[in-house]
Amino acid sequence: MTVWVALLRAVNVSGVNPLPMAGFRTMLADLGLSAAKTYIQTGNAVFRSDLAGPALSAGIADGVLARFGFRPPVFVIDRGAFQATLDANPFPQVEEPTHLHALFMERALPDAGFAFLNALAAEGEAFALRGRVLWLHLPQGFGRSPLAKRVMALPVDITARNLRSVRAIADLAQSLGPG
Repeated sequence: MTVWVALLRAVNVSGVNPLPMAGFRTMLADLGLSAAKTYIQTGNAVFRSDLAGPALSAGIADGVLARFGFRPPVFVIDRGAFQATLDANPFPQVEEPTHLHALFMERALPDAGFAFLNALAAEGEAFALRGRVLWLHLPQGFGRSPLAKRVMALPVDITARNLRSVRAIADLAQSLGPG
Protein backbone atom coordinates (compact mmCIF):
# COMPACT_ATOMS: atom_id res chain seq x y z
CA MET A 1 0.00 0.00 0.00
CA THR A 2 1.12 3.52 -0.78
CA VAL A 3 1.42 6.13 1.94
CA TRP A 4 -0.43 9.29 0.91
CA VAL A 5 -0.65 12.87 2.18
CA ALA A 6 -3.94 14.75 1.83
CA LEU A 7 -4.07 18.53 2.16
CA LEU A 8 -7.49 20.17 2.24
CA ARG A 9 -7.98 23.81 1.39
CA ALA A 10 -9.90 26.24 3.58
CA VAL A 11 -11.08 24.13 6.49
CA ASN A 12 -11.45 25.41 10.05
CA VAL A 13 -10.50 28.94 8.99
CA SER A 14 -12.26 31.65 11.02
CA GLY A 15 -15.23 29.39 11.68
CA VAL A 16 -15.70 28.56 7.99
CA ASN A 17 -15.92 24.95 6.80
CA PRO A 18 -15.65 23.31 10.22
CA LEU A 19 -14.06 19.89 10.03
CA PRO A 20 -13.47 18.08 13.33
CA MET A 21 -10.32 16.02 12.98
CA ALA A 22 -11.70 13.00 14.88
CA GLY A 23 -14.66 12.91 12.51
CA PHE A 24 -12.37 13.41 9.52
CA ARG A 25 -10.20 10.43 10.59
CA THR A 26 -13.34 8.30 11.00
CA MET A 27 -14.52 9.37 7.54
CA LEU A 28 -11.14 8.43 6.03
CA ALA A 29 -11.36 4.99 7.69
CA ASP A 30 -14.93 4.57 6.41
CA LEU A 31 -13.59 5.24 2.89
CA GLY A 32 -11.25 2.26 3.35
CA LEU A 33 -8.11 4.33 3.93
CA SER A 34 -5.97 2.70 6.58
CA ALA A 35 -3.83 4.06 9.41
CA ALA A 36 -5.22 7.59 8.96
CA LYS A 37 -3.60 10.29 11.10
CA THR A 38 -4.17 14.03 11.07
CA TYR A 39 -1.95 16.99 11.86
CA ILE A 40 -3.40 20.11 13.50
CA GLN A 41 -6.84 21.45 12.59
CA THR A 42 -6.24 22.69 9.03
CA GLY A 43 -7.06 19.57 7.04
CA ASN A 44 -3.84 17.57 6.88
CA ALA A 45 -3.94 13.79 6.84
CA VAL A 46 -1.71 10.83 6.08
CA PHE A 47 -2.96 7.32 5.35
CA ARG A 48 -2.35 4.15 3.36
CA SER A 49 -4.27 3.13 0.25
CA ASP A 50 -3.97 1.18 -2.99
CA LEU A 51 -6.13 3.72 -4.84
CA ALA A 52 -4.68 6.29 -7.25
CA GLY A 53 -4.32 9.95 -6.34
CA PRO A 54 -7.21 11.33 -8.45
CA ALA A 55 -9.62 8.74 -7.07
CA LEU A 56 -8.49 9.56 -3.53
CA SER A 57 -8.93 13.33 -4.05
CA ALA A 58 -12.45 12.90 -5.40
CA GLY A 59 -13.41 10.33 -2.77
CA ILE A 60 -12.19 12.46 0.12
CA ALA A 61 -13.85 15.61 -1.24
CA ASP A 62 -17.12 13.72 -1.77
CA GLY A 63 -16.85 12.18 1.71
CA VAL A 64 -16.40 15.60 3.33
CA LEU A 65 -19.41 16.90 1.39
CA ALA A 66 -21.59 13.97 2.44
CA ARG A 67 -20.57 14.07 6.09
CA PHE A 68 -19.75 17.71 6.80
CA GLY A 69 -21.71 19.66 4.18
CA PHE A 70 -18.98 21.31 2.09
CA ARG A 71 -16.63 20.09 -0.65
CA PRO A 72 -13.08 21.41 -0.27
CA PRO A 73 -10.34 21.12 -2.85
CA VAL A 74 -8.23 18.11 -1.81
CA PHE A 75 -4.59 17.74 -2.80
CA VAL A 76 -3.36 14.16 -2.55
CA ILE A 77 0.37 13.52 -2.88
CA ASP A 78 2.23 10.27 -2.37
CA ARG A 79 4.75 10.29 0.45
CA GLY A 80 7.75 10.17 -1.88
CA ALA A 81 6.61 13.20 -3.85
CA PHE A 82 5.75 15.07 -0.66
CA GLN A 83 9.23 14.37 0.75
CA ALA A 84 10.76 15.43 -2.58
CA THR A 85 8.90 18.75 -2.24
CA LEU A 86 10.47 19.27 1.16
CA ASP A 87 13.90 18.23 -0.11
CA ALA A 88 13.60 20.72 -3.01
CA ASN A 89 13.13 23.68 -0.63
CA PRO A 90 14.74 26.54 -2.59
CA PHE A 91 15.28 28.60 0.57
CA PRO A 92 17.24 26.36 2.97
CA GLN A 93 18.79 29.46 4.56
CA VAL A 94 15.44 30.60 6.00
CA GLU A 95 15.68 30.06 9.74
CA GLU A 96 12.10 30.89 10.78
CA PRO A 97 9.89 28.08 9.42
CA THR A 98 6.72 30.17 9.69
CA HIS A 99 8.16 32.65 7.17
CA LEU A 100 8.51 30.05 4.42
CA HIS A 101 5.42 28.59 2.76
CA ALA A 102 4.85 25.82 0.25
CA LEU A 103 1.80 26.49 -1.91
CA PHE A 104 0.51 23.30 -3.50
CA MET A 105 -1.32 23.98 -6.77
CA GLU A 106 -3.71 21.89 -8.84
CA ARG A 107 -1.75 22.85 -11.95
CA ALA A 108 1.38 24.80 -12.84
CA LEU A 109 1.25 28.56 -13.20
CA PRO A 110 1.52 29.97 -16.73
CA ASP A 111 4.80 31.72 -17.52
CA ALA A 112 3.01 35.09 -17.48
CA GLY A 113 2.40 34.51 -13.77
CA PHE A 114 6.04 35.18 -12.94
CA ALA A 115 5.97 38.81 -14.06
CA PHE A 116 2.78 39.20 -12.02
CA LEU A 117 4.45 37.73 -8.93
CA ASN A 118 7.57 39.88 -9.35
CA ALA A 119 5.40 43.00 -9.51
CA LEU A 120 3.67 42.09 -6.24
CA ALA A 121 6.59 40.97 -4.12
CA ALA A 122 7.45 43.40 -1.35
CA GLU A 123 11.04 44.16 -0.47
CA GLY A 124 12.64 41.09 1.11
CA GLU A 125 10.02 38.68 -0.26
CA ALA A 126 11.06 35.95 -2.66
CA PHE A 127 9.43 33.07 -4.51
CA ALA A 128 10.48 30.00 -6.45
CA LEU A 129 8.49 27.47 -8.40
CA ARG A 130 9.29 23.77 -8.11
CA GLY A 131 6.85 21.85 -10.30
CA ARG A 132 3.36 22.51 -8.96
CA VAL A 133 4.66 23.89 -5.67
CA LEU A 134 5.26 27.62 -5.31
CA TRP A 135 7.54 28.47 -2.41
CA LEU A 136 7.12 31.91 -0.83
CA HIS A 137 9.63 33.44 1.57
CA LEU A 138 7.64 36.08 3.46
CA PRO A 139 9.71 37.63 6.27
CA GLN A 140 6.77 39.81 7.41
CA GLY A 141 4.41 36.81 7.53
CA PHE A 142 1.77 35.32 5.27
CA GLY A 143 -1.09 37.46 6.58
CA ARG A 144 0.74 40.74 5.96
CA SER A 145 1.95 39.94 2.46
CA PRO A 146 0.20 41.44 -0.58
CA LEU A 147 2.01 38.79 -2.64
CA ALA A 148 0.47 35.95 -0.62
CA LYS A 149 -3.01 37.47 -0.81
CA ARG A 150 -2.84 37.84 -4.58
CA VAL A 151 -1.36 34.39 -5.13
CA MET A 152 -4.17 32.81 -3.13
CA ALA A 153 -6.63 34.66 -5.39
CA LEU A 154 -5.21 33.19 -8.61
CA PRO A 155 -7.70 31.15 -10.67
CA VAL A 156 -6.16 27.85 -9.62
CA ASP A 157 -6.85 25.75 -6.54
CA ILE A 158 -4.02 26.35 -4.08
CA THR A 159 -3.44 25.35 -0.48
CA ALA A 160 -0.56 26.68 1.59
CA ARG A 161 1.42 25.17 4.45
CA ASN A 162 4.34 26.76 6.26
CA LEU A 163 7.64 24.93 6.47
CA ARG A 164 7.00 23.83 10.05
CA SER A 165 3.78 22.11 8.95
CA VAL A 166 5.36 20.57 5.84
CA ARG A 167 8.10 19.07 8.01
CA ALA A 168 5.60 17.77 10.58
CA ILE A 169 3.36 16.23 7.90
CA ALA A 170 6.37 14.55 6.27
CA ASP A 171 7.36 13.11 9.66
CA LEU A 172 3.80 11.90 10.25
CA ALA A 173 3.78 10.19 6.83
CA GLN A 174 7.13 8.59 7.62
CA SER A 175 5.66 7.21 10.87
CA LEU A 176 3.38 4.97 8.80
CA GLY A 177 6.38 2.86 7.81
CA PRO A 178 7.32 1.58 4.35
CA GLY A 179 5.05 2.26 1.44
